[in-house]
Amino acid sequence: MLLETDKAIIGKKFREYRKSKHLTQFELAEKVGLNEKQISRIEAGLNYPTYLTFVKLIDVLNINIEDFIQEAPLTNNPLQDEVIHLIKNASEAELKVYIDVLKSLKKNFKNFQSK
Repeated sequence: MLLETDKAIIGKKFREYRKSKHLTQFELAEKVGLNEKQISRIEAGLNYPTYLTFVKLIDVLNINIEDFIQEAPLTNNPLQDEVIHLIKNASEAELKVYIDVLKSLKKNFKNFQSK
């Protein structure tokens, strides 16, 4: 299920790639068979692109689909998403430290709550 925040993330990603390719909204719209207003609404997070439009935009802008997956929120909780993002991008050594720190924090937090 897609959330309202997903529209904003999708739109932002397309806008960033369009600008990095030095394309105007009009030029991008022509390449994917839309009008400029439709591109504007997608980039503003007001509309979702249809599946076919999504595929065309990815192709024209040469976007790796994983870029969308990595930036999409995983939960409705920004704090959880931030922790998940840190973990997903951590090295093996960092993960070991994170586990040790989290275990210690959890233990101390339980002790603190019981007082």
